[in-house]
Amino acid sequence: MTIQQLEYVVALDTYRHFVTAAEKCFVTQPTITIQVKKLEDEIGFAIFDKSNSPFIPTDLGEMFVRKSKIILREVSDLKNMVNTELSNLEGEFKVGVLPTISPYLIPLISGSFSQKYPKSILRIEEMQSEAIIAALQKKEIDIGILVTPISEPYIREINLYNEPFVFYGQQLDALSTKKAISAQDVEHLEDVWLLENGHCFRNQVLNICNNTDNNKSIKFQSGSIEALKRMVDNYGGFTLVPEMAISKSDQGCSINFTDPKPIREVSLVVHHSFSKDTLIEALRSEILEKIPNDFIKKKNFMKINWR
Repeated sequence: MTIQQLEYVVALDTYRHFVTAAEKCFVTQPTITIQVKKLEDEIGFAIFDKSNSPFIPTDLGEMFVRKSKIILREVSDLKNMVNTELSNLEGEFKVGVLPTISPYLIPLISGSFSQKYPKSILRIEEMQSEAIIAALQKKEIDIGILVTPISEPYIREINLYNEPFVFYGQQLDALSTKKAISAQDVEHLEDVWLLENGHCFRNQVLNICNNTDNNKSIKFQSGSIEALKRMVDNYGGFTLVPEMAISKSDQGCSINFTDPKPIREVSLVVHHSFSKDTLIEALRSEILEKIPNDFIKKKNFMKINWR
Protein backbone atom coordinates (compact mmCIF):
# COMPACT_ATOMS: atom_id res chain seq x y z
CA MET A 1 0.00 0.00 0.00
CA THR A 2 1.43 3.36 -1.05
CA ILE A 3 0.47 7.01 -0.67
CA GLN A 4 0.20 7.19 -4.45
CA GLN A 5 -2.37 4.39 -4.49
CA LEU A 6 -4.42 6.15 -1.81
CA GLU A 7 -4.38 9.32 -3.92
CA TYR A 8 -5.71 7.33 -6.90
CA VAL A 9 -8.52 5.89 -4.76
CA VAL A 10 -9.56 9.34 -3.50
CA ALA A 11 -9.44 10.72 -7.05
CA LEU A 12 -11.69 7.90 -8.28
CA ASP A 13 -14.12 8.54 -5.45
CA THR A 14 -14.16 12.25 -6.31
CA TYR A 15 -14.65 11.99 -10.06
CA ARG A 16 -16.25 8.51 -10.40
CA HIS A 17 -14.58 8.16 -13.80
CA PHE A 18 -11.25 6.46 -14.53
CA VAL A 19 -10.16 8.70 -17.38
CA THR A 20 -10.97 11.94 -15.51
CA ALA A 21 -9.31 10.68 -12.31
CA ALA A 22 -6.21 9.72 -14.29
CA GLU A 23 -6.03 13.17 -15.90
CA LYS A 24 -6.32 14.88 -12.52
CA CYS A 25 -3.51 12.69 -11.18
CA PHE A 26 -1.38 13.33 -14.30
CA VAL A 27 -1.11 9.63 -15.16
CA THR A 28 -2.58 7.40 -17.86
CA GLN A 29 -5.86 5.56 -17.36
CA PRO A 30 -4.16 2.09 -17.42
CA THR A 31 -1.77 3.24 -14.67
CA ILE A 32 -4.52 4.19 -12.27
CA THR A 33 -6.51 1.04 -13.11
CA ILE A 34 -3.55 -1.28 -12.51
CA GLN A 35 -2.50 0.42 -9.25
CA VAL A 36 -6.00 0.34 -7.74
CA LYS A 37 -6.37 -3.33 -8.74
CA LYS A 38 -3.04 -4.11 -7.01
CA LEU A 39 -4.28 -2.31 -3.90
CA GLU A 40 -7.56 -4.24 -3.90
CA ASP A 41 -5.67 -7.53 -4.26
CA GLU A 42 -3.48 -6.54 -1.30
CA ILE A 43 -6.30 -5.55 1.07
CA GLY A 44 -8.59 -8.40 -0.03
CA PHE A 45 -11.76 -6.57 -1.06
CA ALA A 46 -13.11 -4.37 -3.86
CA ILE A 47 -13.09 -0.66 -3.13
CA PHE A 48 -15.51 0.26 -5.92
CA ASP A 49 -18.63 -1.43 -7.26
CA LYS A 50 -18.19 -1.11 -11.01
CA SER A 51 -21.59 -2.65 -11.81
CA ASN A 52 -23.15 0.77 -11.44
CA SER A 53 -22.58 3.71 -13.80
CA PRO A 54 -21.09 5.84 -12.51
CA PHE A 55 -19.41 3.35 -10.17
CA ILE A 56 -19.75 3.78 -6.41
CA PRO A 57 -17.70 2.63 -3.40
CA THR A 58 -18.58 -0.65 -1.75
CA ASP A 59 -19.48 -0.59 1.95
CA LEU A 60 -15.90 -1.45 2.92
CA GLY A 61 -14.74 0.86 0.16
CA GLU A 62 -16.50 3.85 1.74
CA MET A 63 -14.65 3.20 5.00
CA PHE A 64 -11.38 2.79 3.08
CA VAL A 65 -11.89 6.06 1.17
CA ARG A 66 -12.73 7.93 4.37
CA LYS A 67 -9.58 6.65 6.10
CA SER A 68 -7.51 7.38 2.97
CA LYS A 69 -8.60 11.02 3.02
CA ILE A 70 -7.57 11.33 6.66
CA ILE A 71 -4.17 9.76 5.96
CA LEU A 72 -3.55 11.99 2.93
CA ARG A 73 -4.50 15.05 4.95
CA GLU A 74 -2.03 14.04 7.68
CA VAL A 75 0.70 13.43 5.09
CA SER A 76 0.06 16.86 3.58
CA ASP A 77 0.29 18.49 7.02
CA LEU A 78 3.53 16.61 7.68
CA LYS A 79 5.03 17.78 4.38
CA ASN A 80 4.04 21.37 5.14
CA MET A 81 5.61 21.14 8.61
CA VAL A 82 8.85 19.73 7.21
CA ASN A 83 9.01 22.34 4.44
CA THR A 84 8.39 25.12 6.95
CA GLU A 85 11.08 23.80 9.26
CA LEU A 86 13.63 23.41 6.47
CA SER A 87 13.02 26.94 5.20
CA ASN A 88 12.93 28.48 8.67
CA LEU A 89 15.90 30.75 9.36
CA GLU A 90 14.97 31.35 12.99
CA GLY A 91 17.28 30.02 15.66
CA GLU A 92 20.89 29.88 16.73
CA PHE A 93 23.52 28.25 14.55
CA LYS A 94 27.15 27.50 15.36
CA VAL A 95 29.70 28.37 12.69
CA GLY A 96 33.39 27.44 12.72
CA VAL A 97 35.66 29.68 10.62
CA LEU A 98 39.38 29.51 9.89
CA PRO A 99 41.45 32.19 11.69
CA THR A 100 42.97 33.13 8.31
CA ILE A 101 39.48 33.76 6.86
CA SER A 102 37.45 35.11 9.77
CA PRO A 103 39.07 38.57 10.30
CA TYR A 104 38.60 39.51 6.65
CA LEU A 105 35.30 37.85 5.72
CA ILE A 106 33.10 37.98 8.83
CA PRO A 107 33.18 41.81 9.26
CA LEU A 108 32.03 42.13 5.64
CA ILE A 109 28.86 40.08 6.13
CA SER A 110 27.92 40.17 9.81
CA GLY A 111 26.06 43.51 9.79
CA SER A 112 24.06 42.98 6.62
CA PHE A 113 23.25 39.35 7.45
CA SER A 114 21.90 40.37 10.85
CA GLN A 115 19.75 43.06 9.27
CA LYS A 116 18.29 40.70 6.66
CA TYR A 117 17.80 37.78 9.05
CA PRO A 118 17.33 39.26 12.54
CA LYS A 119 15.92 36.01 13.94
CA SER A 120 18.90 33.99 12.78
CA ILE A 121 21.80 34.11 15.24
CA LEU A 122 25.23 32.95 14.09
CA ARG A 123 27.59 31.95 16.89
CA ILE A 124 30.96 32.23 15.15
CA GLU A 125 34.11 30.64 16.54
CA GLU A 126 37.58 30.70 15.02
CA MET A 127 38.80 27.13 14.61
CA GLN A 128 41.57 25.46 12.66
CA SER A 129 40.69 23.12 9.81
CA GLU A 130 41.03 19.79 11.60
CA ALA A 131 39.00 21.12 14.53
CA ILE A 132 36.19 22.22 12.19
CA ILE A 133 36.16 18.81 10.49
CA ALA A 134 36.03 17.00 13.84
CA ALA A 135 33.29 19.32 15.17
CA LEU A 136 31.16 18.72 12.07
CA GLN A 137 31.55 14.98 12.45
CA LYS A 138 30.41 15.19 16.08
CA LYS A 139 27.70 17.72 15.08
CA GLU A 140 29.07 20.22 17.60
CA ILE A 141 28.82 22.96 14.95
CA ASP A 142 26.33 23.44 12.11
CA ILE A 143 28.47 25.07 9.42
CA GLY A 144 32.17 25.47 8.71
CA ILE A 145 33.99 27.94 6.48
CA LEU A 146 37.37 26.58 5.48
CA VAL A 147 39.71 25.73 2.63
CA THR A 148 38.71 22.80 0.44
CA PRO A 149 38.81 20.19 -0.87
CA ILE A 150 38.87 18.08 2.27
CA SER A 151 37.19 15.00 0.73
CA GLU A 152 35.53 13.65 3.86
CA PRO A 153 32.70 11.17 3.17
CA TYR A 154 30.31 12.71 5.74
CA ILE A 155 30.87 16.35 4.73
CA ARG A 156 29.22 18.32 1.93
CA GLU A 157 31.33 21.09 0.38
CA ILE A 158 29.64 24.18 -1.12
CA ASN A 159 32.20 26.26 -3.00
CA LEU A 160 32.22 30.00 -2.30
CA TYR A 161 35.21 31.61 -3.99
CA ASN A 162 38.84 31.26 -5.04
CA GLU A 163 41.09 33.69 -3.18
CA PRO A 164 44.54 34.46 -4.66
CA PHE A 165 47.73 34.43 -2.62
CA VAL A 166 49.76 37.66 -2.60
CA PHE A 167 53.48 38.20 -1.96
CA TYR A 168 54.14 40.55 0.96
CA GLY A 169 57.59 42.04 1.61
CA GLN A 170 59.27 45.30 2.58
CA GLN A 171 59.12 48.32 0.29
CA LEU A 172 62.89 48.16 -0.21
CA ASP A 173 62.85 44.48 -1.14
CA ALA A 174 64.55 43.58 -4.41
CA LEU A 175 61.21 42.29 -5.75
CA SER A 176 59.28 45.46 -4.84
CA THR A 177 59.73 46.93 -8.32
CA LYS A 178 57.99 43.99 -9.98
CA LYS A 179 54.39 44.33 -11.07
CA ALA A 180 53.86 40.58 -10.76
CA ILE A 181 55.86 37.56 -9.66
CA SER A 182 55.74 33.84 -10.34
CA ALA A 183 55.87 30.92 -7.92
CA GLN A 184 59.41 30.26 -9.17
CA ASP A 185 60.45 33.75 -8.01
CA VAL A 186 59.76 32.88 -4.37
CA GLU A 187 60.98 29.28 -4.31
CA HIS A 188 64.52 30.06 -3.21
CA LEU A 189 64.04 33.30 -1.28
CA GLU A 190 65.29 33.31 2.29
CA ASP A 191 63.51 34.31 5.49
CA VAL A 192 59.99 33.09 4.90
CA TRP A 193 57.61 34.01 7.71
CA LEU A 194 55.03 31.29 8.37
CA LEU A 195 52.11 30.64 10.62
CA GLU A 196 52.53 28.18 13.46
CA ASN A 197 52.01 24.46 13.00
CA GLY A 198 48.39 23.40 12.67
CA HIS A 199 47.31 26.14 10.24
CA CYS A 200 46.32 24.86 6.79
CA PHE A 201 47.48 28.20 5.36
CA ARG A 202 51.01 27.35 6.49
CA ASN A 203 50.93 24.12 4.46
CA GLN A 204 49.70 25.99 1.39
CA VAL A 205 52.51 28.55 1.61
CA LEU A 206 55.05 25.74 1.91
CA ASN A 207 53.57 24.12 -1.18
CA ILE A 208 53.80 27.35 -3.18
CA CYS A 209 57.37 28.07 -2.06
CA ASN A 210 58.40 24.46 -2.64
CA ASN A 211 59.82 24.45 0.87
CA THR A 212 59.79 22.09 3.83
CA ASP A 213 59.72 22.73 7.55
CA ASN A 214 63.38 21.75 7.73
CA ASN A 215 64.56 24.54 5.45
CA LYS A 216 66.82 26.80 7.48
CA SER A 217 65.51 29.91 5.72
CA ILE A 218 62.08 29.47 7.27
CA LYS A 219 61.28 31.39 10.45
CA PHE A 220 58.54 30.15 12.75
CA GLN A 221 57.26 33.17 14.64
CA SER A 222 53.64 34.13 14.23
CA GLY A 223 50.10 32.96 14.93
CA SER A 224 48.10 35.25 12.64
CA ILE A 225 48.29 36.79 9.17
CA GLU A 226 48.46 40.30 10.62
CA ALA A 227 51.32 39.27 12.90
CA LEU A 228 53.19 37.88 9.89
CA LYS A 229 52.85 41.19 8.09
CA ARG A 230 54.15 43.12 11.09
CA MET A 231 57.13 40.78 11.35
CA VAL A 232 57.94 41.49 7.71
CA ASP A 233 57.51 45.25 8.27
CA ASN A 234 59.87 45.24 11.25
CA TYR A 235 62.44 42.57 10.41
CA GLY A 236 62.38 42.02 6.65
CA GLY A 237 61.95 38.74 4.85
CA PHE A 238 58.63 37.97 3.21
CA THR A 239 55.42 36.03 3.57
CA LEU A 240 52.43 35.09 1.45
CA VAL A 241 49.01 36.32 2.50
CA PRO A 242 45.45 35.92 1.19
CA GLU A 243 44.40 38.84 -1.00
CA MET A 244 41.66 39.95 1.40
CA ALA A 245 44.36 40.54 4.03
CA ILE A 246 45.91 43.34 1.98
CA SER A 247 44.85 46.85 3.04
CA LYS A 248 45.76 50.42 2.11
CA SER A 249 47.28 50.94 5.56
CA ASP A 250 49.92 48.23 5.07
CA GLN A 251 53.50 49.44 5.37
CA GLY A 252 54.90 46.66 3.21
CA CYS A 253 54.85 45.94 -0.49
CA SER A 254 52.25 43.54 -1.90
CA ILE A 255 52.75 41.94 -5.32
CA ASN A 256 50.26 39.78 -7.21
CA PHE A 257 51.27 36.49 -8.82
CA THR A 258 51.26 35.97 -12.56
CA ASP A 259 48.64 33.72 -14.13
CA PRO A 260 47.82 31.06 -13.30
CA LYS A 261 47.60 32.62 -9.84
CA PRO A 262 47.94 30.30 -6.84
CA ILE A 263 44.63 30.38 -4.98
CA ARG A 264 42.91 28.81 -2.02
CA GLU A 265 39.39 27.46 -2.54
CA VAL A 266 37.12 28.67 0.27
CA SER A 267 33.88 26.78 0.88
CA LEU A 268 30.97 26.34 3.22
CA VAL A 269 30.99 22.83 4.67
CA VAL A 270 28.20 21.00 6.48
CA HIS A 271 27.47 17.50 7.66
CA HIS A 272 25.51 15.52 5.08
CA SER A 273 22.60 15.33 7.55
CA PHE A 274 22.32 19.14 7.80
CA SER A 275 19.04 19.97 6.07
CA LYS A 276 18.67 23.75 6.28
CA ASP A 277 19.60 24.54 2.69
CA THR A 278 17.79 27.87 3.03
CA LEU A 279 20.34 28.98 5.65
CA ILE A 280 23.24 27.73 3.53
CA GLU A 281 21.98 29.64 0.49
CA ALA A 282 21.34 32.81 2.53
CA LEU A 283 24.86 32.77 3.96
CA ARG A 284 26.40 31.90 0.60
CA SER A 285 24.53 34.70 -1.19
CA GLU A 286 25.62 37.23 1.43
CA ILE A 287 29.26 36.20 1.09
CA LEU A 288 29.25 36.25 -2.71
CA GLU A 289 27.70 39.71 -2.65
CA LYS A 290 30.53 41.14 -0.55
CA ILE A 291 33.72 39.55 -1.89
CA PRO A 292 35.62 40.82 -4.98
CA ASN A 293 34.01 39.70 -8.24
CA ASP A 294 37.35 38.44 -9.48
CA PHE A 295 37.30 35.72 -6.81
CA ILE A 296 34.29 34.16 -8.55
CA LYS A 297 34.78 34.96 -12.23
CA LYS A 298 38.49 34.27 -12.71
CA LYS A 299 39.08 30.90 -14.35
CA ASN A 300 42.85 30.83 -14.85
CA PHE A 301 44.26 29.79 -11.48
CA MET A 302 46.25 27.10 -9.70
CA LYS A 303 44.50 25.57 -6.69
CA ILE A 304 46.82 24.99 -3.74
CA ASN A 305 45.76 22.15 -1.49
CA TRP A 306 46.68 21.96 2.19
CA ARG A 307 46.18 18.25 2.87
